[in-house]
Amino acid sequence: MSRGKRVDKKFIRRRWRSLSCSEKLKSSFNSGEGVTEEVVLNHRQMTCLKDSYKSSVWKLEIIVNGKKQPIILKIFKHTRKPRLESTVEKNMYRKGKRVLQPFMPDIYATKRNVNGHDLWVFMEHIPKIQGQLQFHPRYFERIIPTLAKLHATTMSKSFDQRGSLFASWLPRYDSKEMVKERMEWREKTLFYLDQALKLPKYRVVVEPYSLLLRRLLQKGPEYFPEVLQAGCSIVHSDLQLSNMACHNVNRKHWDIKFIDWEGGKFAPCWYDMVNMIGVFMAYRREWRNVEDVITERCVKLYAREMEKNGVTFQLDPVKLYQMTYLQRMLQRGLYLQLSWAVTGRKEAKLLKVYLEKTKILSRSLGL
Repeated sequence: MSRGKRVDKKFIRRRWRSLSCSEKLKSSFNSGEGVTEEVVLNHRQMTCLKDSYKSSVWKLEIIVNGKKQPIILKIFKHTRKPRLESTVEKNMYRKGKRVLQPFMPDIYATKRNVNGHDLWVFMEHIPKIQGQLQFHPRYFERIIPTLAKLHATTMSKSFDQRGSLFASWLPRYDSKEMVKERMEWREKTLFYLDQALKLPKYRVVVEPYSLLLRRLLQKGPEYFPEVLQAGCSIVHSDLQLSNMACHNVNRKHWDIKFIDWEGGKFAPCWYDMVNMIGVFMAYRREWRNVEDVITERCVKLYAREMEKNGVTFQLDPVKLYQMTYLQRMLQRGLYLQLSWAVTGRKEAKLLKVYLEKTKILSRSLGL
C-alpha cells in the first residue's frame, strides 16, 4: 500500500471479499465436531482504533453461525524505508506465535502481500487493562506471574533450542549490531548533554548532574555485567498499560496477554521489569513516597515466580533491578530525554526524574 492509500471501511470490505477472508477464518472457529463454521463480516460494526503511516488497527465484528464476535484486524502498511520494529512484530505474529501464543492474543489468520506489500493479521480481541479500571501499583502483582512465565519459557537454554525460528529477524542484545547501537547512543547522549547545557531552560536542570553523567558514561555502554549474566530471554520492551490486555480484570488471577510486539528482542530479562515498573513510577510521581516499597515487593515477587518456573538469580533481586534501571537510563533513557529537550521533538517529561535517579542509584551501587 502506498503512503497515500486510505484504509477505510469500504477498502476493508472489498479486500475481505477479494481475499476470501471468511474462508481463511473458518478453521479458527471450527467447533471441533466436524461442523464447518460460517464466518460473516458485519460491515455495520467496523471501528478504526488507530491509523498511522505504518499500520492501521480495526475492531471488526464477525458473525459465526449466528453469534456475534469482535476481532482485531491489524494492517501493516508498506513504508518507503523498511522498519526493523515492523519486521519484528510481523514475524512475532507469523512465526514467533509458535512459542509465544500463550502470551499474546490468538492469531486467527495472516495474509501476506496484500496490495503487493501489506500484511493483514486477524487476531483475538481482548480489552486493554487501560480503560477497564483505575490502575493502582498493587495490580502489578497480577501481571508479574505471566511476565515471569514469558521470560522463563524463553530463557537462554530454551531460546537456543528454538534459535532457528528467531535467528533471521529477532534482535539480540549481544549482537554486533546492538552493541554498536548502544555505543552510538552513548556518544549521542554526551552530545545532547553539551547542547542542553547551552539552553538556559535546561542548563539549570542538567548542570548539577553533568560531571556525574560524564564520568558514568565513560564506563559504558555495559555498566553492570551482572545484568547480562542474570539471563536473557524474549522481552517485550514496551510494557505500558496500553500494551497489556485481560479478558476480565474483576477476577483474582488475570489472564494477561501482551500486544504490540514491535519492541521485542532477546535481551536481559530484567529490562522488562524496569520498563514496566520503573517507567510507570517515573511518570506517576504521586507514588514517589512509597516507590521503594512498591518496587521491592514487585521485584521479590518476580524472583519468586521465576524460581517457580526453574530460574534462580544468584544476586539479590533488588540490587539486580537497581543495576538494570541505572544501566537502561545510561544506555538509552537519558539519551531520549536529552535529545527531546534539545530538539523539542517531544516533551522531556522524565528528564528531572532520570537525572535524580541516576544520582541516587549510582551512589547506592558504588559508582
